[in-house]
Amino acid sequence: MVTDPVGPADLYEVATAFWQSRMVAVAVELDLFSVLAPEPATLAGLCDRLRLHPQPTEALLNGLCAMGILTLDGDRYRNGTTADSWLDRAKPGYAGGMFALAGWQFPLWTRLRALLETGEPQGADAGLDFCPDTVALRRFVEAADARSARCGPALAGALDWTDVTHVVDLGGARGNVLAGVLTAHPHLTGTAFDLHAMRPLFDEHAARLGLTGRLRFRGGDFFADDLPPADVYLLGHLLSDWDDDRCAHLVTRAAEALRPGGRLLVYDTLIDPDRPHTNGNWVHSLNIQLIGPAGTLNSTGDCTGWLSAAGLTGVQVRTLVDTESLVIGTKPDRA
Repeated sequence: MVTDPVGPADLYEVATAFWQSRMVAVAVELDLFSVLAPEPATLAGLCDRLRLHPQPTEALLNGLCAMGILTLDGDRYRNGTTADSWLDRAKPGYAGGMFALAGWQFPLWTRLRALLETGEPQGADAGLDFCPDTVALRRFVEAADARSARCGPALAGALDWTDVTHVVDLGGARGNVLAGVLTAHPHLTGTAFDLHAMRPLFDEHAARLGLTGRLRFRGGDFFADDLPPADVYLLGHLLSDWDDDRCAHLVTRAAEALRPGGRLLVYDTLIDPDRPHTNGNWVHSLNIQLIGPAGTLNSTGDCTGWLSAAGLTGVQVRTLVDTESLVIGTKPDRA
């Protein structure tokens, strides 16, 4: 992304950035990179297998080569390093879900002016409905896993987990972030708390990771149902989905469920006045507002305020990864 355009060529790159995004997104949708993972293939072979027209497909494949995502050896296309590591669905680090979800969001961005003029989200008006069916949920969790892939290992190194026994991830989807923490600290057990509909995907994922038993699922409504006790609560990429009152309510509920001495960890793409590069997260705020009525972008100051109001002490802000911030608060021990 060009962050400081200096001339027409740079502005042109900004104006057409969606071209490359859509090329990769459609290739992911076709599962092109998974098809190429076992062995390279010719243009004719790919067109036959994927039922594509050769002329535009040749342009797509060569464009992906120009981006460094594919390589061309003679007349055969193969995955480049990035595609091999992150875009092959069979690999544990699969990150293609973010492109699938971005493909769903793309039409919303054609309605940005309407959001600016009305303040109203554009999903329903654009005829989009992200229903919680199995396909949509799988697409969502793959995108969530890709977005937070580095967060689990980073959280595993952010605390001294020696005296921690159990961790709860509120809105933990299929448990991918939690799995990163548990893998690094074998003495821990964890619970992902999310909608009941998430359980089949969670069970499948936990079994694939070899964490069945240590990694558990609790289905319910985290605004209304009882929350399980824990030594650590994680609220990751969650508070940006709700208005201030609901954010404060969620933080308070999680704080109440903590055992004395327990810690609450909030991480998200927050605006941090001490880290100017987090101002790029304002773009993420527009995306959230296009999708739904309650979501917005929070600051580290918002989060520290909610944690302090919930009675947590020693509240501190840290860098987690890139533009992700981590806010930590501790529940006082009983007197």
